[in-house]
Amino acid sequence: MLLLYYMRKAIIGILALSVLLSGCGNASKTAHEKDSGAFRIVSYNVGAFGKFMGSSIPMIADMVKEAGADVVTLNELDSCNSRHGINQVAALAEKMGWQWFFGRAMPYAGGSYGNGVILPKKCKILNEYVIALPKGAGSEPRSVAVVETDEYVIGAVHLDYANEGAAIGQVKVINEWMSAHFKDSQKPVFLCGDMNAKTDSKVIAALLKDWNMLSSGELSFSSAEPSECIDYIFHYKRSAHVRKVSAHTLATFRKGDVTKASDHLPIYVDVMF
Repeated sequence: MLLLYYMRKAIIGILALSVLLSGCGNASKTAHEKDSGAFRIVSYNVGAFGKFMGSSIPMIADMVKEAGADVVTLNELDSCNSRHGINQVAALAEKMGWQWFFGRAMPYAGGSYGNGVILPKKCKILNEYVIALPKGAGSEPRSVAVVETDEYVIGAVHLDYANEGAAIGQVKVINEWMSAHFKDSQKPVFLCGDMNAKTDSKVIAALLKDWNMLSSGELSFSSAEPSECIDYIFHYKRSAHVRKVSAHTLATFRKGDVTKASDHLPIYVDVMF
């Protein structure tokens, strides 16, 4: 009986140790681990870093680091206006130790408002473009901020939310511009952002003529009570092939509260190219 007692104690100790080690192992990993060699694209409508707090820039910098992003596209950015007196994408990039590009969509409150891209300083930027999109019967001027590196091309876009016809017209301009600049590109071309359109909409159907949808289609808005997918990552069909590894909406972080950082959830796609 004594031997059985000590055997039970030993087994319980081993099980407890294994649970402890397992917990420590999980804690040491990023919350969104990616495969070795995968390239992670994150797209995030950050709501001018001020939907629910004074500035979510420090929080989102931590979230981006935790997510293991290799490039991030951003929507709803202020630049040196009276609402936020700083260039927000530059401030985020500084926190990250990265480089940045801001694409103005329209003048706003004595400064600008638009989209942006941040990427590590090791990446070689070859060109930067702003594609002005027609307003049509929509709410306000829109644009695409495009960065061309030596390995890939990526654009950050925020389509019109008020009028589907206006958004479709904006998609037409994007497709025409991409065909003129990157048709048959030897580098992959990506388009990311808040399309303000559900997966079964005419806007997404218009995009799918020239683009493959890489993102998961999981709900991305609102961050507190997700009920719609309106944020996407696409790959241009007429550019270099990529292999999709995984795609998800990011709803939890160890550092950062997605319900406070913005009214959208960030999304990511992992690809190989």
